[in-house]
Amino acid sequence: MKNILNIIVLLCVIATTSCTLADTYSVGISNNENNSSISIGLVDLTSGNQALPKLTINGFIYQSSDIQPSTYNYVTKTLTFYGVTVTNKYPYLFVIDCNAWRVVSQKSVYPYYSYGGLASTNTVTNNLFTVYYSPDYLHPSTVNPSTLSVYKFDTIYGSYRGSVYLPTINSYYVAFTNSTGLYIRLYDATTYKFYTEASFGFANNPYPVNNWPLNLVYNFNSKTVLAQVYMTDSNNRPYYALAYLDWNNKVFDVTNMDGYSGDVMLSTVADSQGQQLIYSFAYSFGQYVLYTYSSYTNSFLSFRPYLTPILSTF
Repeated sequence: MKNILNIIVLLCVIATTSCTLADTYSVGISNNENNSSISIGLVDLTSGNQALPKLTINGFIYQSSDIQPSTYNYVTKTLTFYGVTVTNKYPYLFVIDCNAWRVVSQKSVYPYYSYGGLASTNTVTNNLFTVYYSPDYLHPSTVNPSTLSVYKFDTIYGSYRGSVYLPTINSYYVAFTNSTGLYIRLYDATTYKFYTEASFGFANNPYPVNNWPLNLVYNFNSKTVLAQVYMTDSNNRPYYALAYLDWNNKVFDVTNMDGYSGDVMLSTVADSQGQQLIYSFAYSFGQYVLYTYSSYTNSFLSFRPYLTPILSTF
């Protein structure tokens, strides 16, 4: 819970200092109000309250951000994501040039699986990882950046819970659950070979953690991995908080970077200007909102309505 007086003080501090800092912009993905098209545009994380649309893709909708169906290459400014057709929900893979705001390529993928877990290695060649899965199995894979063909390199029994590329060790992490618990499997990002697997738990969580996707995010500033942890509070309401993946202790360490009870976190991104800030979009009782956190103190800073229903941001 966040103390109202502390919030007012923090907001005053932010208002006093924000004029000296450049606004942080990100690339955001949303669906239009009628769920008949995907909108891609610029998101002012610092002071804006709606996205600036740059590209609309008609006849498709964007999937839930829980399954991580998108990734962004910060070197080439390329956005890659899965969208599904409005009419029959067939999945397609899209590549967007965010310098020219145009579709570079798109390709249909096999329609009888779910697709997510996209992660870019942030190289000029735009090497990509993905996961496709059925109710009982998930398949870590690579995506050929030229043909957009998907190539499986492993099969895991379980349910998908998140994935992320770690440039510091050139590895791709895949989190999953099965009847025995939560696990993370690590792969070499060059050879695609399985390296190791570990069982994970949670630490410092104020409420029970639900068996739900973790929406893993790499923070380039602190070189850490963040997770969106979904809990249920004592009043049976959703309660979300950010957690750090602690490989040494094999836990997700839940922080005070939390949301108000009842709010549902959708997407999290670290500040791209080097500031020690984390931003999380959420759905809050009929409206969309943007949380700002300090990654220096791992605490809540501010909260404001956001008119565009941002589902993923980079």
